[in-house]
Amino acid sequence: MKHENINYLVVGSFVLAVLAAFIVMVITLTGRGGDTDTYQVYYNNVAGIKYGTLVSYEGYQLGQVESVEPVQGDGKTRYLVTFTIQKDWKVPSDSIAQIVSSGLLGAIAINIREGKSDTPLQVGGTLKGLQGADLFSAVGGAAGDIKLLIADVRDFVSTLNAEAKIFGGVRKFVNTLNKETDIFKDVHKLLARLDNSAAGLESIMNQGNQENIGRIIENITRASKRLDKTLNDIDAVVNTSNTLVTDNRSELQRSIRHLSASLEVISTHASTIAHNLDGTSRNLNEFSRQIRENPGLLLGSTPPQDKTQKTAK
Repeated sequence: MKHENINYLVVGSFVLAVLAAFIVMVITLTGRGGDTDTYQVYYNNVAGIKYGTLVSYEGYQLGQVESVEPVQGDGKTRYLVTFTIQKDWKVPSDSIAQIVSSGLLGAIAINIREGKSDTPLQVGGTLKGLQGADLFSAVGGAAGDIKLLIADVRDFVSTLNAEAKIFGGVRKFVNTLNKETDIFKDVHKLLARLDNSAAGLESIMNQGNQENIGRIIENITRASKRLDKTLNDIDAVVNTSNTLVTDNRSELQRSIRHLSASLEVISTHASTIAHNLDGTSRNLNEFSRQIRENPGLLLGSTPPQDKTQKTAK
């Protein structure tokens, strides 16, 4: 009983130690291992920002997001993000809290870009927020603008084709053409929007993301080559197996015939073998019974005389 209690004590201590190590690891990773200072920042879009989102200072992990609250006013909605960082960390008052991503498909985080002011921001103050560039939103916006442009140009061309067929209605064609000049204004607006979208896309596709995409494509190419090599090796193994079977077909057939003959002999004498085994089993049972009744038989002695019969005589 004491041994079992010691085992329970050892196992329980080990579980508690592992649990304590896990709690310390979680506290270390979230940056909540000590006292913290609270700051705020406003964003127009908080996609990917939630409780526990990483907050860094020039890339150095410093804290995490505590809450995200919508604030409505002046006909639009903004989002107040409250976060905590390591206590007594000096943050210049002109620093900027930017939403960033560690890669093309990386997690969203808030990175504080250090300002040049000598005056630190007071605890609980509000930092200037800067939205991060969103590759998928930029691509989607550019695709929508191109679609609108194509639709407008198609309508304009259709109108020109219809009006060009009427040679007698030149004045009507000119009037219609004057009305269609509004399309060119829309085209200029669309081109301006496309320029903005292209600028956003260019800011996203920086050198780091381009290198990441290049490495992904290179890894896919290497994996494809390795797969091709593996398939070739499998084909070679299959061909070798077929060659071995073809070359040794006569030996395999001879071995199968011998095996069939052996099985037939065993099947023919199976009843005789079983009968002999049954007799042997009975003899062993009889021998075991006699040994139990008179162990002296193993030494060649005679059975002990029954004393009751001697007394009766």
